[in-house]
Amino acid sequence: MLPVPIPKAANIRRGAPSRLVWIAVWSALLLTAFIVPNTGPLQLPPSGVKSRPASAVPSAEPVSGQGRPLQVMTYNIRHAKGMNGRVNPLAVLRELKAADADVIALQEVDRLRWRSGLQDQARYFAQSMGMHYIYAPAIRRGMSEYGVALLSRYPLEAPQIHRLAGGHEPRLLLTAELRLPDRTVTVATTHLSVEAEGRTREWPQLLAALRDGEAPLILLGDFNCPSSNPELQATIRGLGLKEVRPKPSLPTVAHGGRIDHIFTNLPAEKPALVRDSRASDHRPVFARLNETEIPLRSR
Repeated sequence: MLPVPIPKAANIRRGAPSRLVWIAVWSALLLTAFIVPNTGPLQLPPSGVKSRPASAVPSAEPVSGQGRPLQVMTYNIRHAKGMNGRVNPLAVLRELKAADADVIALQEVDRLRWRSGLQDQARYFAQSMGMHYIYAPAIRRGMSEYGVALLSRYPLEAPQIHRLAGGHEPRLLLTAELRLPDRTVTVATTHLSVEAEGRTREWPQLLAALRDGEAPLILLGDFNCPSSNPELQATIRGLGLKEVRPKPSLPTVAHGGRIDHIFTNLPAEKPALVRDSRASDHRPVFARLNETEIPLRSR
């Protein structure tokens, strides 16, 4: 068979990928987007957000309510980019497993972004530990998303996304009802603006979203300011919460300072713990709460 001549007008350079190759790549990505299961809030409005169990890896039987305190954790994972500059979700997963927490709040979580290998990070972490999860994107660019997540050993019900307007970058507050065997508690996570003027506009919105909720409440996240900040203090007092403060030890972020906090109206068994880690530019913070103070759910 004679070779098919290539017209000069095509101007194909040696070694350059053809249009057909690029079309095939993008077609595969689009197909992947439909095949990979979406996390709850990705395709639904805030009022319809759903909690999805990642049951591929069965978790241990929950034992909270049987003498074990409720262990909670907050962690800004910086899309799993470690202090060595490399994206390594396995390093973050090791930190999550080491904490052995019942509820985990994550910030700066990627979904289908090039920089993190097109991974659905919330689903990956939850599936690896057999936990329920909710993912809430603050930013969407095409199929790529970036936001916060809640992971839990227990079902997460009635989740809602509250958009916070004010800063240069879109921010949000994610809330859900944590269904313990015989009790219910509201859990929430947020990642507030870096700019002070943005947070000034976000505090009243945060307060309004949580003030009418039912107690008890656990609020976790990256607030981008110390707990001594007057506006944060006013907001926390307005919600009737207190910080579970860590003992003087490590800062929660690599460049210094404690900007990742756990606030609740439940008593803590001991001070919070800041765990040393290089899996992100933030360090995980976790606390043990006394869940026996939560009112029993009426049958």
